[in-house]
Amino acid sequence: MQEQDSTLSKPSKPFPAPGHVPLLAWASIYLVIAAVIQFSVVSVPIDADTNFHAAVGSLIREHGILQAFPWTPFSWLSDHYADKELLFHLLFAPLSGLGWITASKIVGAFLGATLLFVIFLVLRAEKVRFAGLWALLPLVTSDVFLYRLALVRPHLMSISLAIILLWAALRGRYLLLAAVSALYPWSYVAFWQLPIILLGIVEAARLLSGERMQWKPAAASAAGIVIGWALHPNAVNLLKFNWIVLVDVLLTNAWQSKEGIEMGLEFLPFSAMQWVQWLLAAVAMTVAGLVLGWRERKQDPALLVFALAALAFGILSARTARFAEYFIPFSAVTMAIASRTIPWRGITIAVFAIVLLYSAKPLSETVRDLGRKADMLPPQLASRLQQRIPVGSQVFTTEWGHTGTLMLALPDRKFIVALDPTLFLVKDPRLYRLWYELPRHPRPGMAETIRKSFGARFVIGLLDERFVNFYMQLSSEPGVKALLLSDDNWVVFDLGGPAP
Repeated sequence: MQEQDSTLSKPSKPFPAPGHVPLLAWASIYLVIAAVIQFSVVSVPIDADTNFHAAVGSLIREHGILQAFPWTPFSWLSDHYADKELLFHLLFAPLSGLGWITASKIVGAFLGATLLFVIFLVLRAEKVRFAGLWALLPLVTSDVFLYRLALVRPHLMSISLAIILLWAALRGRYLLLAAVSALYPWSYVAFWQLPIILLGIVEAARLLSGERMQWKPAAASAAGIVIGWALHPNAVNLLKFNWIVLVDVLLTNAWQSKEGIEMGLEFLPFSAMQWVQWLLAAVAMTVAGLVLGWRERKQDPALLVFALAALAFGILSARTARFAEYFIPFSAVTMAIASRTIPWRGITIAVFAIVLLYSAKPLSETVRDLGRKADMLPPQLASRLQQRIPVGSQVFTTEWGHTGTLMLALPDRKFIVALDPTLFLVKDPRLYRLWYELPRHPRPGMAETIRKSFGARFVIGLLDERFVNFYMQLSSEPGVKALLLSDDNWVVFDLGGPAP
């Protein structure tokens, strides 16, 4: 392991370490907190993407590491499969026998606790007084982070890796840096872009602090990324997938709001009022970190590094709301490191008190909302569907977001597309436009079009006012045998066989 630069070995104004609490005790505390969120606050996993990840974990358990994805034949992934979050799915695989809800909550509790523990370890290494308490600051900074923490999705893993990578690059922990970088191709789609951004922030802070840029962090990270990518079972397709997500998904469809692509609210920016309601504390802590970090940069650039990282994620959050899941914890870590430069011993209590005054009401509302969701496809309903839709059937769906839910309820059936509609658009633009237009602009003869163009006998959709005309038209089509099922959430049609 390389020795760290002597100018970076100690913070400028270290506090004496508080009474030592064993690492295992802190890990246990964070695990209890994360478990309470998942098992006592959250009723049912609140995001449809969680269903998809749970379904992939179950498929890995049944079939081994996947090289194709025939369950969504109209997706680019069907014959170019790349599991950009393989490590996350491997956590699900051994738990799938417990049921997707229990498995998701266990994975969510583990990764949530890991994130809090990683923050604690970095703050402890930086000699931050009361590091164990400061690690909890992101939970109360904004209800946006509490909500995102409750989501059982791969970002929980990526945030932990980002914090470790930034710190390891700063402090010259090259073996750790290489190891974390090697995990990125198994954990996050932007497996080389995000490390480059974080490494660039570290080197920019060195320059601003009057130090020379260093090449070893970049070399260690690059070596780790190459090794991790080479070992990935879908390595070649992973590079192609990375390009599709960067260019087609983010730059073209999300940031340019391409017509005919619905990607979810998290790709939209926050409004000015939402910034005031939810992110003002994170903004204030970032600004404080930038001011104090600039003042202290000659002695130790650590605060400036984390403040610049928080600023970068704040700018990204202004364009795409989902980046707030990084912005908030990085701003909290920034404030914790900034506390080293403030001699007043009551700073920890003061920060928590002020933040709670700001966020208590939205936090309580979010806690209440997290407990209201019900399983959209409970076992009884899933069993009824399984009896009516044979194994191997192609199912036409009105939208892409609930494919994971349907995959769990109807294993070994085929659906249109999962993960992102862009993956359908990339594979067959003409057929994608047909799929998108039919539910939104219904016309006579749709049943026959769906049978011939998509090879589907069954249609499943949510009871959504956008699709009411589609359902009405479809129910009157020749050859449509029956409305199999209609409840508070779903409508299911059997289109019957093709016309004579």
